Amino acid sequence: MGLLKVLFIIIIVLWLLRMLVTVLFPHLMAMLVGKMQREAQKQYGQQTGHYSYNESYQTKPDGKVRIDYVPPKSNKNKPSTGAKVGEFIDFEEIK
Repeated sequence: MGLLKVLFIIIIVLWLLRMLVTVLFPHLMAMLVGKMQREAQKQYGQQTGHYSYNESYQTKPDGKVRIDYVPPKSNKNKPSTGAKVGEFIDFEEIK
C-alpha cells in the first residue's frame, strides 16, 4: 500500500511539473530570445556604426547638418602652398 501511495505522489508531482513547464517555457524562451536579439543588435550597431531606427531618429533629427571636423584656419602671414611648389615646365610628348 505504501508503494502505491509513493507512485501516486510521484505521478501527481510529474503531472504538475509538466503543466507548469507547458505554461512557463514559452514565456521564458520569448524573454531569452528577446534579450539575445537586443544584444546582437547592440553589437551590430557598435561594429558598423549603425543603430536601430529609434536611436538614429532621436540622435539625428531629419534636416539637420552635423559637422564632425572643421579644419584649422590658416594665418594670412604664411605663404601659400603654391609658392613652395616651384616652376612649371612645359613639355611635348615624343612619339
